[in-house]
Amino acid sequence: MSASFRIRLYAPTDLPAACSLLNALQEAECAMESNRAHWPDGAAAYTEWMLSEAAANKGAIFIAESNEGAPIGLASCWRVEDASDTTVIAAARVHLYVSDLVVVEQWRGRGVAGRLLAEAERHGRALGLAQMTIGVLSANDAARRAYAKAGFEDYEMLLRKRL
Repeated sequence: MSASFRIRLYAPTDLPAACSLLNALQEAECAMESNRAHWPDGAAAYTEWMLSEAAANKGAIFIAESNEGAPIGLASCWRVEDASDTTVIAAARVHLYVSDLVVVEQWRGRGVAGRLLAEAERHGRALGLAQMTIGVLSANDAARRAYAKAGFEDYEMLLRKRL
């Protein structure tokens, strides 16, 4: 694993970098999935929503940056309680949800995603949570491999039929 980057908490001065990283994530998903929208505002509205969700739900946003200070990745996570899921025990309805994880292309495969996920896991443990979840497009093989390497396993699948 490379030691040429560090993970730290998001700061308000990271707003332009967060927008850029999240817009890049959305554009990558647009290439994989036809129902994804291109954001004309460069992810400004989504980033504000993400920040408010994290603030309202005991969340955290982590920034990965090179030793030179360039932003190279981001992870956002927050506490979620799904009271409507009566099929599981009550304690399993509360978890840490990783909403976004993105690493710039030239830094992929160097342990950045794993370190961001480890920080999210530490945050979830500090909240006393017993599990964390993350979503992934089924076509995103690279992300699925990274998540499996970080210890995630298939839990539930949503199947789709186009009409």
